[in-house]
Amino acid sequence: MGIAQAAAPEITRLIIGVNRRVGPKHGGAIHARAADIGLDSIDLLPGFAELLLDGLLSKEIAQLRMRYMAPDQVLARLDELESKGLIAFGPAGYRATDALRSLLKAMRSAVADVAADLWRNKEVEVSVATEAANALRAAITPEHVVAAAHAKVRPPIDRYSMLEQRLETLRYIRQHDHAAAWIDRNLTAREIVVMTRLWRGEEVDGADEPVRSLRDAGYVKKSDPLQLTAKGLKVRQAIEDDTNVRTDRAFAVLDDEQAPRFLEALRNLPG
Repeated sequence: MGIAQAAAPEITRLIIGVNRRVGPKHGGAIHARAADIGLDSIDLLPGFAELLLDGLLSKEIAQLRMRYMAPDQVLARLDELESKGLIAFGPAGYRATDALRSLLKAMRSAVADVAADLWRNKEVEVSVATEAANALRAAITPEHVVAAAHAKVRPPIDRYSMLEQRLETLRYIRQHDHAAAWIDRNLTAREIVVMTRLWRGEEVDGADEPVRSLRDAGYVKKSDPLQLTAKGLKVRQAIEDDTNVRTDRAFAVLDDEQAPRFLEALRNLPG
C-alpha cells in the first residue's frame, strides 16, 4: 500500500473530526451571524470560506470543489451571494465583501478553536504532519485545480488551524485524482456516488435515475437489496486502484523516512 492510499482515510478522519465538532460548539453563533446578513443557511460557505477571503474562488473552482453537486446548484448559490452583495468578482475570482468577511472569519476561527481542542496535546505529531503536508503542498501541480488554488490561501498563524488547512489541501489532491479515474470510465458524479455506496455495502434506492443507467451498463444487479455485479465490482475497484496510483505520484515527494513518519503522526492525532 502506497503512502497516499494509507494516508487518505486518516486525512479524511481528521478533517471530518474537526468539522463535526464545529456545529455543536459554534453553530448557534455562526448561524446568527448568517441571519444578520440575510442568509437563510451557510450552504457551501464552509468549503468556500478561505478561497473567498483571499479572492480565489472562480466558477470552475467552485464547481470542482463541489463536484458531487449539480453544477447549476453551485452556480445558483454564487449568483445568490453576488445578488445580495456578499461576494464580488475580482481579478482572480470571487472575493467576499465586507458584509460576508466577518462571517467567514468567524467560521475559520471556529475551525481553529476546535482543531486546537483536538490537537493541543499532540505537539510532535502536529509538527511532523505539518512539515510533510507543507512539502506536499509545495509540489502541487496545476492539474490539481482546487488543491493548487487552496495552496495559495494565506496560511493562518495558529499551528492547529495551519495543519487543518494543509490537510484540506491534500484532500483536494485525491478528490481530483478520484474524479479523473471515474471520468475516464465515462461515469457521472451521481453514478459514482451510487457505485461507491453499493461497494461499501450501503443501501440505495432502486428508483434513483443513476441506478437505471448503471444497470444498463451492466454494473448493478436487478436484486433486492441492490448489489454491484461482478463487472461493477471490477470497475469500482479499478477506479480505486487508479486513484491510488495517481495520488501516489503526488505524494512521491516524501522520502522513505518522511512518509512513514507522516502516516504515524496522522494516525496518532485524534479526530
